[in-house]
Amino acid sequence: MKRHLIIIVFLFALTHALSSFADVKPGKQALIDKYTNQLKTTTSARDSLRILYYIFDLSDRRGQGKYAWQIYYTAGRAENLNAQLDMIRNLANFYAKDDSVINMLLRMTEEVPNVEARAATRTYILNQQINRKSRNPNDTELQTMLLDSITKSHNLEGKDIYDKLSLLYQIIQYLGVDADGVLFKECLDAYADLIEDLPASDYPLKNQFYTTAAMVHSRMNGNPEKAIEYDKKLLEIIEQLQQMYIKKNRKFRNYDTNKFISYRRMMGNYHALTSEEIETIHDSIQALYDRNSDVQKTMDKEGQAFAFYYMATKDYDRAIPALSGLLKNSDMSAYQKQKYNSMLIEAAKAANDKNTYIEAMEQFIQYSNEIDSLRKITMKREIMLRDSIINKPLLYKNKAPINHVTNIEHKKFEQTLMIVASALAILLIIYIVLYIRLRQIKIKH
Repeated sequence: MKRHLIIIVFLFALTHALSSFADVKPGKQALIDKYTNQLKTTTSARDSLRILYYIFDLSDRRGQGKYAWQIYYTAGRAENLNAQLDMIRNLANFYAKDDSVINMLLRMTEEVPNVEARAATRTYILNQQINRKSRNPNDTELQTMLLDSITKSHNLEGKDIYDKLSLLYQIIQYLGVDADGVLFKECLDAYADLIEDLPASDYPLKNQFYTTAAMVHSRMNGNPEKAIEYDKKLLEIIEQLQQMYIKKNRKFRNYDTNKFISYRRMMGNYHALTSEEIETIHDSIQALYDRNSDVQKTMDKEGQAFAFYYMATKDYDRAIPALSGLLKNSDMSAYQKQKYNSMLIEAAKAANDKNTYIEAMEQFIQYSNEIDSLRKITMKREIMLRDSIINKPLLYKNKAPINHVTNIEHKKFEQTLMIVASALAILLIIYIVLYIRLRQIKIKH
């Protein structure tokens, strides 16, 4: 009897311990259910908003899309404008392809009393819509709309920074994020200059641009140093946001996936990293892999982070199968496949894997030809736009615009100076010769 009692007590203690552990670290769904029940008993909009944010941060993307509307309207009752703007931006991400919802969000944005916040949010929504739609390079309707907007719907001489940002983003997307022409780079640089003038509160626009710029500069013939710089800026903003959300008691807001994407992209630019930086980034990725199941699933499924690290450390025997598996993904752009095949060529050559080397070389040539075709399209679009914007202040923040008439006059002036200088030089030579001859004659006499 005594032994049975001991067993019962032990089982009770074990059950209590397990239940306590479950209370400390329950699954996400259990927490969502817990806070959903709490929500039914709240009496103030402010308390409801806090709990709704808990549920939102714990939910997957589909769940967030549902709760975002509820948070927006609850934030309105709580008179929390920042929360409303936050949800408008989130909804713009969720419904970027749905024009009717985007138009509704734009109307909601027009009700924002703060002029700068209204302009910033409107720019973010339109940029997000264009970014999502431009992923289909054959969308002629979008290209027509962008060209019409670029040439007719913006003040090229104006000083409105948000209108300039919107216009530059449209030009970048019109030319195509797969472009690398002169005008494309000029617009990207002009956007980079303007974005630094924005206040810290405009971090959504900064994140939007830094992500685009990091992707562009990460291409094979891009600028890996700049790409790494932009990803470092993203990580800095993430750190600031984490601190902000801690103060706001958003204890379930998690940026692990965002951090992972930046670290992975930085590892892909390993040629511009030191050995120490490579290991530091790898350790950060490994820590995210160990603690976050979403990151773990992504890494196991796609394998980019593994492949980049193997290349960075010259572990070619493991890099070859990792890159070969990675290249089976049909959703990658021609630029990505060109870069990964270039890596595979390097690895196969070092490992003396002739079959892989030949296959990777053939694929590299194929995707390089595709990119050349994209460049031709870009050049045609650049020609259509360049005459419209080349002399506008849009592209010139700290320098005067190019003035072709002034340049011609300046060249004529330079030519005149050269003629005058040459004539003076000839006269000087003649004078010296005559002077020497006269001296010689004088000495003889």
